[in-house]
Amino acid sequence: MDGYCLPDKFFKAKCQETVETLIKTLREPSLPLHEMHEMISSISGRIPTNVEKEIKKLLASYSSNITSVLCQFPSQQIANVIDRYAATLNKKADRDMFFMHTQGIVQLVQRYRNGIRGHMKSVVQEMLRMYIRVETQFQQGPYDKCLMALRDKHKGDISAVVTNIYSHSQVAKKNLLVIMLIDHLCGKEPGLTDDLSGILGELTTLNKTENAKVALRARQLLIAAHQPSYELRRNQVESIFLSAIDMYGHQFCPDNLKKLIMSETAIFDVLPGFFFHTNPVVRMAALEVYVRRAYIAYDLNCVHHHRLRDDLCVVEFQFMLPTSHPNRMIQPKRPEAPPRVASLSEDMVDMEHQPPPCQRMGVMCTFNSIEEFHSRFDEILALFSRSPPQSPQLLESSSREKLYEPTQNEPVCADEPIHIINVAMRLDKGDDKEFSKQFLKFSQSKKKLLFEHGIRRVTFIVLQMREFPKYFTYRARLDFSEDNIYRHLEPALAFQLEINRMRNFDLRAIHVQNHRMHLYIGSAKVEKGQEVTDYRFFVRAIIRHSDLVTKEASFEYMQNEGERMLLEALDELEVAFSHPLAKRTDCNHIFLNFVPTVIMDPAKIVENIRSMVLRYGARLWKLRVLQAELKLTVRLTASGKRIPIRVFLTNESGYYLDISLYKESTDANTGQIMFEAYGGKQGHLNGWLVSTPYMTKDHLQLKRFQANKNVTTYVYDFPEMFGQAMKIIWEKHNKIHGTEFLPTEMVSCVELVLDSHDNLVPMNRLQGENQIGMVAWKMTLHTPEYPDGRDIIIIANDITFLIGSFGPQEDLLFKKASEMARSLGIPRIYLAANSGARIGLAEEVKHRYKIAWDDPQHPEKGFKYLYLTPADYKVLSASNSVHAVHIEDEGESRYKITDIIGKEDGLGVENLRGSGMIAGESSLAYEEIVTISLVTCRVVGIGSYLVRLGQRIVQVENSPIILTGANALNKVLGREVYTSNNQLGGIEIMHNNGVTHSTAKDDFEGVFTILRWLSYIPKTQKDLVPVPTTPCIDPIDREIDFYPTKEPYDPRHMLAGRSMQGNGAWQTGFFDKESFMEVMKPWAQTVVCGRAKLGGIPLGVVAVETRTVDTEIPADPGNPESEALKVSQAGQVWFPDSAYKTAQVIKDFNREGLPLFIFANWRGFSGGMKDMYEQVLKYGSYIVDGLCEYKQPVLIYLPPNAELRGGSWVVIDPTINSMRMEMYADQDSRGGVLEPEGTVEIKYRKKDLVKTMARLDDKYGKLMEKIAQVDLSPQEKSEIERKLKEREDQLLPIYHTVSVSFADLHDTAGRMQEKGVITDILQWKTSRKFFYWRLRRLLLEDKVKAKIMAANSELSQGEINSMLRRWFTESVGTVKGYLWDNNEAVVDWLLEQDKEGIVLDNLKCVKRDRAIHQIRNLVQENPEVAMDSIVHITQHMTAAQRQEVVRILETMEHESSP
Repeated sequence: MDGYCLPDKFFKAKCQETVETLIKTLREPSLPLHEMHEMISSISGRIPTNVEKEIKKLLASYSSNITSVLCQFPSQQIANVIDRYAATLNKKADRDMFFMHTQGIVQLVQRYRNGIRGHMKSVVQEMLRMYIRVETQFQQGPYDKCLMALRDKHKGDISAVVTNIYSHSQVAKKNLLVIMLIDHLCGKEPGLTDDLSGILGELTTLNKTENAKVALRARQLLIAAHQPSYELRRNQVESIFLSAIDMYGHQFCPDNLKKLIMSETAIFDVLPGFFFHTNPVVRMAALEVYVRRAYIAYDLNCVHHHRLRDDLCVVEFQFMLPTSHPNRMIQPKRPEAPPRVASLSEDMVDMEHQPPPCQRMGVMCTFNSIEEFHSRFDEILALFSRSPPQSPQLLESSSREKLYEPTQNEPVCADEPIHIINVAMRLDKGDDKEFSKQFLKFSQSKKKLLFEHGIRRVTFIVLQMREFPKYFTYRARLDFSEDNIYRHLEPALAFQLEINRMRNFDLRAIHVQNHRMHLYIGSAKVEKGQEVTDYRFFVRAIIRHSDLVTKEASFEYMQNEGERMLLEALDELEVAFSHPLAKRTDCNHIFLNFVPTVIMDPAKIVENIRSMVLRYGARLWKLRVLQAELKLTVRLTASGKRIPIRVFLTNESGYYLDISLYKESTDANTGQIMFEAYGGKQGHLNGWLVSTPYMTKDHLQLKRFQANKNVTTYVYDFPEMFGQAMKIIWEKHNKIHGTEFLPTEMVSCVELVLDSHDNLVPMNRLQGENQIGMVAWKMTLHTPEYPDGRDIIIIANDITFLIGSFGPQEDLLFKKASEMARSLGIPRIYLAANSGARIGLAEEVKHRYKIAWDDPQHPEKGFKYLYLTPADYKVLSASNSVHAVHIEDEGESRYKITDIIGKEDGLGVENLRGSGMIAGESSLAYEEIVTISLVTCRVVGIGSYLVRLGQRIVQVENSPIILTGANALNKVLGREVYTSNNQLGGIEIMHNNGVTHSTAKDDFEGVFTILRWLSYIPKTQKDLVPVPTTPCIDPIDREIDFYPTKEPYDPRHMLAGRSMQGNGAWQTGFFDKESFMEVMKPWAQTVVCGRAKLGGIPLGVVAVETRTVDTEIPADPGNPESEALKVSQAGQVWFPDSAYKTAQVIKDFNREGLPLFIFANWRGFSGGMKDMYEQVLKYGSYIVDGLCEYKQPVLIYLPPNAELRGGSWVVIDPTINSMRMEMYADQDSRGGVLEPEGTVEIKYRKKDLVKTMARLDDKYGKLMEKIAQVDLSPQEKSEIERKLKEREDQLLPIYHTVSVSFADLHDTAGRMQEKGVITDILQWKTSRKFFYWRLRRLLLEDKVKAKIMAANSELSQGEINSMLRRWFTESVGTVKGYLWDNNEAVVDWLLEQDKEGIVLDNLKCVKRDRAIHQIRNLVQENPEVAMDSIVHITQHMTAAQRQEVVRILETMEHESSP
């Protein structure tokens, strides 16, 4: 189990031998005896003699009875001997010494406390536990991810990591050992399966392929353990039969047999044994039970028994096909009756009458051998040529309903064969192939007779001891060849299982442990010569009554039984996945037929099924169960009409569960039974026949399967995925806000395609009609922020088209769609799943070129050149596929190939040129609009650059971002270095280094993350951030509960709040609850960045980690000398990575149009040699660059106990961008060049402290005065100096503290405000309210300022600010002019001015003045155009305006005249 194994060629045999030895040893009853003797011999003399004697006496007794069935190892008695003696010891030291000596005995006794069997169980269980402990650590994702998790789990203990890895490296051999142990234990100790069910269950949860054999074997054993044993079921059936007849074997009691017929327990392996019972009544009863159980779904209206010569029992029966049977196309008009007969029998009917249409007659008989059957077959066949004689009824009917009433529409079936023969025989030897051959030979030999007697089918039932019957069915329509679909299936059950609906598939039955299940693997029927691409499993089961008597069941029973059957079906499917074709299966199907009638509303079942499927969703998806069907009959009320209902479930995309409800209804015109939509939703099967076969995969399903094999979503499923994610967002929004509004259409989109002129045009076309590997949509999302809709452009790779590679057409579509997004100013979403630039070869040349060998007889010596024959060159040159020169060589004319061009575009460098084109486009797009990428499946080469150029990346787990694949790198390195692409570009790499901003476990979560991201972003690049029109659920005027302390804390609690440990109460943070969305979390952890909402207003956030964090730098497998490093980074410090992270998010937020909020709490930049080498100075400068160009409000706040020092103040000082940036500080915050300790070290040194002492300390001052006297003797001076030194040493510590406090008072918020470096001092508790109104004011002011700038771009910011203040004063009056400093009042005023008011009036004046100013300047600069301008202007005036101009000109003329 630790991985130490023999080489392959020796392992299996040695392992088998060792396991057998182990099990044999563990079963040996003398094992504990020998162990105990060995233990006692080692401690003899150190334990009391009487204790030793008593133990030996018990052992001797056990030894003398060791072969007795009732003998058990005396574990408890030995323990009692030790305990009794220990109780007599009074001194603790004596007891401790005694227990120390007997410790080995106690441990041995403990191991055998449950006897030999219990010890064997514990030993094997511990070995299995060792296997599970190791293997469970390798189940979560790819191998490299498991290694990372293993390393994190065993930090500081690398030996444990190596031990687990080494053990796992031999998993194949460990599997063999585990399977051997399980088989030995559970095969020869059947009771142990129940004891080990817990650990066997754990083994079944192992989901990796490398553990599949163990999981499969464990599941098989658990399934087998849950089935009642053959002996138990046989005894139960026998007791029922015997209780049904009296002691003389004549009287009959039908009630018990009714239970047997309706029993859910599998009895078809037990029942045939009673066909040959010594009591003929039991034989007759067994045959009738078989018939009635098999034909339970049919209208069985007549059962007769015959006893032929030699006491051969034959049962003859007649039945009607149910109305929905596929062979009964038109339903006759009948009185309302259940779909099957309520009673178990009917009185004999007059067989002289012509049988009604669609009625069948059958015979069931049994034989001891095939020879006996051959000799008696004519007697059986004769039963179909005469009316049956009267015979006593075994079961009396409780009903006298008229079973059949002909109608005009009834089809005539007289020409069809209507009789069936079921022949059961005991055959102990032979296999299926041999049996089939024998029966075919017999059927062909009797074919003429069978046709003459109207035999529709003959079913041979092979009976073998303790086995389920094997069925071989030969049909008239197949010329009495075998119907392989019904191999080993009772044909009567086929109707209930609706086998006919699988007729589009070639079916093969799969053996199952649970005989309530019927499992088939189907391959789609295709034209001869075509490859089969559609394989799927079909699981079908029937659910009958629970109490064996009632005809109706409760909804709870249906719910519980349905869930149990679903789990059993999944168990069987798990086992079936060992089939060689299992990996090619998709769209696997489960069908459950619930026979009892249920009183319920069918709509009630939908949500119940949905929750059940979601519970087992991961397992269903893993087993590729994408379709399921439930058939049931319901009554809406206890006395209501019975309604046949069908529930169809599909989950083809993996994220959307579609549930459709139908009822079976009869078409009044044709009499055919069809699906009719039930409820409000109309499914796609509405109006289809009930007998409609399951369709084989269409083009889309094949594409979807191909995408799913690449662990991604088919590209055309993404729009629906956006719709489902949007639905969840609206449901969450309505739940939080207490509303019920839902848009009628949450998502709408139109596909963008290239026309014949390579122009991008919208087109509504069917899914999957793309001719290139790139797809684009313009999508409208109706979000809670924009209920009227916001537009985005989605560009996506199609991984199913040439593995998603980039060719010229793909590049062009990408570029055009991205340009459209830029022109509209809307977000561009790129769904990346690709394989890099396309690589191609000219296939038309590949099949025609020739090789000029150096030596044609010895090709291994090399070649001279490649060439074409003249004929081939003529063909290829017409399409410009090659460039070649004409030569004469080896006596023939040749065209030596110099360049291969290829007739198809997209073979080489043109793809690289296109990649460069879209790389440049992505860079432009990032600067102009919001760009987000979702990485799914993988991205390679140019695909990796595209997502990085778009910056904002959501990476799905197991979807690497790489430049070159692991296999290619291994070839370059010449050895196996990298095990997977995830090692190169998985989330463990890309998320930890900041390339990836966020991760998702699957595509749906990735789409959901993108939509959340968009909720923070303005509708277009020209719009301001969305401000909610409804009140925020998290009140803006609430106080902040969390308080930042001097001690290190998690800044996320300050931003988002937290749930308190213990009582679970919510402690609020600064931003709205659940609104903070962090990005790049594992990278540069000394800075916390993300997006949040303040009163519903989205903004970017930068905060500081106050705790020390560890950064791990992984070792490079390609460099054996490299080692994994762990680097500690102190809190409140900017390191190179965190400075870069800060600059990066500032750049992102600016391009998203978000306001920026910085919680400043930095002590400075790290300035060590390593950090300077890693360019901390450059990245710190990037912060200044980002803030300098920021176009939205930037609010900087020093929270309580925060400090902002030195260079960290410099890079975020508001003067960097004074028009946008404002800084605020809490009263308990500090800011300065250095920390107080550093300032004191430079500016308040010891000499300054001494001066302060001399000034403030009287004792020290007097000593200083004395030492200053000139008449002191040397002794006195020395004494005074000594006292001064003592006083200094005594006071220096406290005066140092005083000096630090003194320096600290220079860094207070009060001084910062006095010096004008901050705007205001705030109280933390109420700062949320202040910043909300301040931010909202700034955003509204920006909106008005933009209008003013549009009216007159020459105005400065100072002029605009003064203008706004003047307008405010004019509007509210001079008396209320002081309200300009009240943010809330200004917000209210600006909102009032949005539609009408003084602002709009003044804007008109600004525009007018600007226009007049521009005209005046133009005329002054170009006087020669003055006259022409006046003429042009007057042409656009009204007559009244022209008269006014003339009047003004005349006035001017008079004024200018002398």
